[in-house]
Amino acid sequence: MRRYQFLIVLFLISITACRKVESPSFKRIENFKIKQLGLQGTTIGLDITFLNPNNFGLNIKDASCDVFLDSLFIGKFTQDHTIDVLKHSEFSLPLSGTIPIQTALKMDFNKLINKDVLFRADGSAKIGKGGIYILRPFNYKGVHKIGM
Repeated sequence: MRRYQFLIVLFLISITACRKVESPSFKRIENFKIKQLGLQGTTIGLDITFLNPNNFGLNIKDASCDVFLDSLFIGKFTQDHTIDVLKHSEFSLPLSGTIPIQTALKMDFNKLINKDVLFRADGSAKIGKGGIYILRPFNYKGVHKIGM
């Protein structure tokens, strides 16, 4: 069994060595919404849109990241479902997470909407093709308007 796994990995390395693989590029944050208000915390959802610059499609699953708004840690966000990405196309990664009530009390959501905020996400995602996935870390930091 290990021999077959080694051969598959060797085959994938030889295929990808022939062409340059580029990381998806960030485009925008959209669909920021409050999904649920509760006593334990507030559940928030958002979509992060990227562009796949590669000449092949891939799948993204099990993404999770720590999200910061204006340097305030608001919580750990996870991917809602597996995403199929086409070659040379934009795709949105739906994330959701629960902000603890203590953190939510520090935030004024009305002031965040349509205001420039520093958005930072540090995490990782499993990216793959044909059932073989690799864990790929990502770090993003940028100033954006958050719209409802």
